[in-house]
Amino acid sequence: MILFSLTAMGVSLATAQLMPAEVKRVMGKYACTTCHAHEARLIGPSWAEMSKRGYTARQLVILVRQPKPERWPDYPPMQPIPHFTSEDAKIIADWLKQLKNASAHAKTGSLYR
Repeated sequence: MILFSLTAMGVSLATAQLMPAEVKRVMGKYACTTCHAHEARLIGPSWAEMSKRGYTARQLVILVRQPKPERWPDYPPMQPIPHFTSEDAKIIADWLKQLKNASAHAKTGSLYR
């Protein structure tokens, strides 16, 4: 049942197991998973899709505090989260970088060489 729930929310089993507790804490604090899932499109872009943009923590904090709908025109505008901290942005940005790197390794098979 838990696997079904996570899969329905766009979270693969591997992702659920590998997502650091610190990332889960930040996502819960700001209710990120209400609009964003790991691989599936919900209201906002998936974490996997966002990871491709390579946002730094500084860029992320600015975009979350003052969203720019023109950056994601195929999605409804995100509501600003003015209390999003730089520390939390770094946690998410670092995790997005890990997702991007993992995706690149998976495509090239370089993890298995």
